[in-house]
Amino acid sequence: MQLFEEVFNKASIYDMLFFSVKAVLEHPTLDKLKEENPVLYERWKYLSKTKYSFDIDTMMIGDAGDQYSQKIYEDKAVFYPEFSKIVTITYASVAVEDNTLKRYIKKIADDDEFVIIDNFMSVLQQLSSEGAKSNPQYFPTLCGHNIINYDIPLLIKRLMKYRDRFRDISGAKKPLPYILKKCLNAKPWEGGIVDTVNAWKFNGNDYTPLMLIADYIGLKKTVDLDSLPEVSWQYWNIIGNPESENAQKDAVDYVALQSATQVNLVIQLMNELRQF
Repeated sequence: MQLFEEVFNKASIYDMLFFSVKAVLEHPTLDKLKEENPVLYERWKYLSKTKYSFDIDTMMIGDAGDQYSQKIYEDKAVFYPEFSKIVTITYASVAVEDNTLKRYIKKIADDDEFVIIDNFMSVLQQLSSEGAKSNPQYFPTLCGHNIINYDIPLLIKRLMKYRDRFRDISGAKKPLPYILKKCLNAKPWEGGIVDTVNAWKFNGNDYTPLMLIADYIGLKKTVDLDSLPEVSWQYWNIIGNPESENAQKDAVDYVALQSATQVNLVIQLMNELRQF
C-alpha cells in the first residue's frame, strides 16, 4: 500500500507538512447559539434529538433538562464544523542538522478565525504554486492525526463561511490550494496524505487517540492532549475568568499549545514508525 510505503520510508518524513487544526464551539452555550444564530440553533435541536438518543434517566424537564441539553451540546456540537470556529493552526516540517532531526514549527493563532484560515491557505497556496513550477512537480505530503476525517473537512467547511472574503489583490476569488484538492481527489492507495490514525491501525479497524499512542510508546510531551470537548470548555472557561486581565490571549495560547503538542507528537510517531 502507498500509505505504508511512505510510513516506512526513512526519507519520506522530510517531504511532509505536518499540521493540526484546533477548533472550539463558536457559541459556548445553547442560549448564546439561540441568541446569535437562531436558524442554526433550530438545526442543532433537530440534529441532537434525531442523532443522540435519550434514555429514561435523561428524559428530564426544567433545569435538569437544560443542563443535560447543554452537556450534549458541549460534548457533540464541537465535532461539527458548522458549530465550531478555528482558533489556531500549527504546521511544521523537519530536516536533518548535525545528524539530529530538527523541527520547524509555526503557529497561526488569532481572535479572528478568517485571519487564521487566510494565512494558512496562503502557506498552502505558495507550496502549491512552487510545486507546480518545479520539474518534476513536487508537493509535500500532508501529515497529521485524524486529518482525513477532521482537520481537512473542518478547514474547508470553515473556509466556506468566508468564501466571499477570500480574494487576491485583483479582487478575484482565491481558489482552493491544489495541495488540498489533490488530497480530496486522491484514491485511498495514492500518495499525498498520511493520516497517522490509519497508519496506527496497521490495516485494523480501531481508532486510537493520539494521547493513548503517545503514552503507550513513550513519546515526549510537555502537556497532555485534551479531547475536543475539553479544549472547547477550557477555552471558554478561560475567557470567562473575571480575574484574568488577558483572558482572550490566555485562551488562544492554551489552544495553540494543544495544537503544537499534537503536531510534535505526530512528528515523533512518524519518526518511530519509519525506523521499522
